[in-house]
Amino acid sequence: MTERYIVIGIVLLISGCVGDAPRDNPLDPLSGSYQGKGHVTGRVVVAGQSTGIPRATIALTGTALFTVTDSDGYFVVHDLAAGIHQFICTAEKFSADTFAVEVRSGHTASIVRNLNGAPLIVSSSILTRKIDLYFPSPQYFVDIAAEVSDPNSITELDSVWFEVDTLRFPLSYSVDSKTFITTIYKYQFPTNTIQWLVGKPLRITARDAKGAIGTGEVFYVTRVIENTAAPTYPSSFNNDTTGTAPVFKWLPPDVTFNFSYTLFLSRVDGGVPTQIWSMPGINSFFEEFAYPSGTGVPVLTAGNYSWSVSVVDDFGNIARSKESSFVIK
Repeated sequence: MTERYIVIGIVLLISGCVGDAPRDNPLDPLSGSYQGKGHVTGRVVVAGQSTGIPRATIALTGTALFTVTDSDGYFVVHDLAAGIHQFICTAEKFSADTFAVEVRSGHTASIVRNLNGAPLIVSSSILTRKIDLYFPSPQYFVDIAAEVSDPNSITELDSVWFEVDTLRFPLSYSVDSKTFITTIYKYQFPTNTIQWLVGKPLRITARDAKGAIGTGEVFYVTRVIENTAAPTYPSSFNNDTTGTAPVFKWLPPDVTFNFSYTLFLSRVDGGVPTQIWSMPGINSFFEEFAYPSGTGVPVLTAGNYSWSVSVVDDFGNIARSKESSFVIK
């Protein structure tokens, strides 16, 4: 019995001489080293796809803390205090995305964010057209074309338009060319001329179904061709008649830029012309061209015809001559 009391006394004595056990575990809420931190890992992808978005920025709102996704869209944010954190994700040509993540001490939250890509203007062009007429006056217009894509899906495109100053002109999709196109006539511009466009910055803009907007690079009118070639034979002024293989002759335009010719031939029945043949890419040194005969070329038969010649510069701008008529008997 005496030995028992001696053991208990020794234990009590030792206990009284030892302080509280050290608490240095950073995950122990009672520790002075307690940090209560966690991590966030995730991936940023194109909405509706599994394609990662590289170089997207994930920023912790209200702080200077941010990270950038790798080439496959992955990212990690280390050592965040436990709690709910607000982030904003941004990437070039994508709509910004804000989101909240709950961070738990000692845990890693894993997320995936889908970004809506703004439409991308791949290419854009404007070509000027002058069609010379005897009556009432020459026609002037421009052809606008743009290739537009969307990172998410081409079906998400809502509208595409051409912008100059404060004016907007909608473009329509062409199945044949797979581009968005429109034709704008001179009377649709403030000065009733297409020359009004010269020197002005022009843009193509597109919007998707979610409201994201993409704007293309600025482009310009390259040239308005005023001087046309002049048909001389066969000529309506001379009531010319020809055989079934006429030789078309013309006077060259007074211009200093590089160009080529395009010939157009129409058959006229009941006063209505129907184009039956054209020949592009004729060298500017030529001032005549014989109608070819052979496979794939329409055989000319007796009747009324009209023809014209266009000047085409290296960009595709056109000035087309007045039509000249003749008869094949």
